[in-house]
Parts: sequence; structure tokens; C-alpha cells
Amino acid sequence: MHQFEANNFAEFVHTTHGFDLVAKLTIFRGQAFQGNLIPSVARKDKTKDTTEQEKEVIKQLILMGASMLPPGPQNELELLVIAQHFGLKTRLLDWTSNPLVALWFACADPAPGDAYVYALCADDLLANDVYDASPFSRSETRVFQPRLNNSRIIAQHGWFTLHKYSSKSRKFVSLETNPSTKKHLTEIRVPAGKRAGVLQSLDLYGISLRTLFPDLEGLCRYLNGKHKLA
Repeated sequence: MHQFEANNFAEFVHTTHGFDLVAKLTIFRGQAFQGNLIPSVARKDKTKDTTEQEKEVIKQLILMGASMLPPGPQNELELLVIAQHFGLKTRLLDWTSNPLVALWFACADPAPGDAYVYALCADDLLANDVYDASPFSRSETRVFQPRLNNSRIIAQHGWFTLHKYSSKSRKFVSLETNPSTKKHLTEIRVPAGKRAGVLQSLDLYGISLRTLFPDLEGLCRYLNGKHKLA
């Protein structure tokens, strides 16, 4: 995995410029901690096979959330995407095709310390038939684009990695240690003291709470920060 440091907005743009020359598709993830590129369902205990629990939770989501789910039939993967969006722990990990979106999520995270953006060259990891099979039966961790039926997914240029529980390793394997994915990763670190300046630059170029969460909640949260309301 290649590693770089970006001390300001311009350095980050310079570092990420040219990924399109390396791969047809590069996706990005921003976070306020280093590594541990693994979905939320596995963060507490990577060794626990949660497959049956996840299947049961999806069944309960269909039954208990019937009045809140979009109309029409939804397959298991579509339900996982919806559930991920609203906070359910799943085997999906959020990514974006826009590096500036990832930079915002990294620097805007309230956790202190350095921020990190990961770039994943995804040409060899795409799952074009991802909606044709159960997400719980995948034999490899794969990248897929969700259906663009949600305003936040559209605004955030959303993509996902769909992770598998490895029966061989007896755990969920993080992307930075997975032999089939780590060679495609690049890490860009933003020092803690530079995060505020980067966020100001991102706002200037139209990347903010208001644009990434294009609803009333996003606007109100943006105004709270913009006008320094407690």
C-alpha cells in the first residue's frame, strides 16, 4: 500500500490527480482512524461469523419496517444498502467515486487526531452481477455501485465494498491486510492540525454538509456549523 501526506487542499488534489490514468475506476473512503477497513458488523469481533444473524435481521427489517421501506420488492442487497444508510450494522463499507467527498468525511469526523483517505483502484474488484446473487454467498470481497435511488447516495457519489466472512481465515479480513485488495490501496494522511483549513477549502468548492446531505437535516446541521451555533 502506497502512503502519502497532504497538508492542505491543494496537496490533496495534486496527490489524487491522475488516479484515472492508473485505473478506470478508483473509489475513495475518508475516516478519522488509520486502517481497519472492515464493515461495521465486524468491527467489534472480526472472528464472529454473523451471517445467520444478518439474514435474520433482514427478515425483521422487512416485517417491522414495512411501512417505512420503499414500495415494491427489494432483494437482500438492496435492503442492506437501505439499512446501511439508516445505521444498521451490515457487511457493507461506504465509499465514493469523488475524492473530495472522502476528504470531507475524513476531516469532518468529530474524532480527534489525523484524518485518512483511502483510494482503492477497483478495476479488478468489480462485481457486475452483484444483484443476481445473495450478498451472503459471495466468495470474495467485491466493489459495487448501488442503484441511484436515494438523494444522499447521488450527492455523495456512493459506492460500496461488499465483504465476506472468510471460512479459511475464520474472520472478516480488512482490506489493508487482504492479499487481493491491499495491493490496490493508497493511504493519504491529513495531519490533525490541518483538518479545519481543509474543510474551509472544501466548503469554498461546494463540498459541505449542505451539499452531501441534500435535505433539511443537512442544511440545518450546515447552518449550525457555519454560524457557530452551540
